[in-house]
Amino acid sequence: MKKVLLASSALLGASAFAAGSAYAEKPVMTFSGSLAYEMIFADGDQADAGVGHSISANDQMSELVWDAKGSTDAGLNYRANVQWRYTNGGSGSFDESWLQFSGGWGSIVLGGDDPVSDTVAGTAGHTFQAGTWGTDGNNALRNVNFLGISTATHYYQSSAGMTGDANKISYSTPNFAGFQAGVSYTPQGAAFQQTQQVNNNANDQVLDFAAGWGGEFGGVGLKFDGSYQMGEDNSATAGAADREDLRSYMLGASITFAGFGLGAGFFDNQESNTAKGSNGDGGQGFNVGGSYSFGPGSVSLMYQNSTDDLDGNNLEDEATIYHAGVTYTIADGLNAYGSYYNMSIDNEGGNTAANQNDAQVVIIGTRVTF
Repeated sequence: MKKVLLASSALLGASAFAAGSAYAEKPVMTFSGSLAYEMIFADGDQADAGVGHSISANDQMSELVWDAKGSTDAGLNYRANVQWRYTNGGSGSFDESWLQFSGGWGSIVLGGDDPVSDTVAGTAGHTFQAGTWGTDGNNALRNVNFLGISTATHYYQSSAGMTGDANKISYSTPNFAGFQAGVSYTPQGAAFQQTQQVNNNANDQVLDFAAGWGGEFGGVGLKFDGSYQMGEDNSATAGAADREDLRSYMLGASITFAGFGLGAGFFDNQESNTAKGSNGDGGQGFNVGGSYSFGPGSVSLMYQNSTDDLDGNNLEDEATIYHAGVTYTIADGLNAYGSYYNMSIDNEGGNTAANQNDAQVVIIGTRVTF
């Protein structure tokens, strides 16, 4: 299947290039970016659950983007996108970098971009989350002790999402009456930009399939999507038990009307990345969230619950997150936001104080976009 995908993509790309050999004008480049800073107040039952209070940049909402677009006389559209993301400590690094070629036949993306499970699918409760950046990697989660439980459990992420911006090739169909599908192939889950990797990662040789439909009827917007991921786990070291390969799926749906939005999502990682023969559980979870937008502002509420049993000892990890958020646009390119998180975490060690953590995080921030 992987060879077929690569051969088909290469043939399609070659045909597109041949058809678009004539060129019109050189690409036009735009430069944009954003910078977000926030005050964080964290408190939890565990001594290392938070930092009390701090001021920090939000790297998920702070970046610089160079984007160049062009087209040929024959109708081939081409694009180069490079993103640099700020990190705390005054440093930063290049995040995504990819090339895109598109036309009436669809789109091919080559490079460090998100898989189709995020670009074609990925609808969930946090889709409508105001305030900080969802539950997928922000300062709220970084200031809470999750007692060593799975990243996928509290970030609401299927195992396929772990390929993130690793180098891959993706194909997405055109939009047919609201329907779109796509497939991504990621050789090594930890290979970014020019990095070369051997196949010794938890998510290698990953195939990612996604499909979705969206439409509007009488002012009511509907969307349904899903994705399935399969790959190899080559992370076991010498003498250690082999690990189960990646098998994971996600489903999501949303509805919007007159400024209101409601979304829900579910993921199941099955036995992905657990020790073979351990009867482990790679994790599953769901979330539901809603928002209301009013002129320059929006407010939202979200609930999320997820569990896993990576050790296969029949003791489940569990993470429950409540979130309330608000965003308000002060002027063009300037907004303020606030978030409140209430989190309850239980690891699989049993019902002792050291294995449980109830934490609260309040974030107040502002962001400039240009």
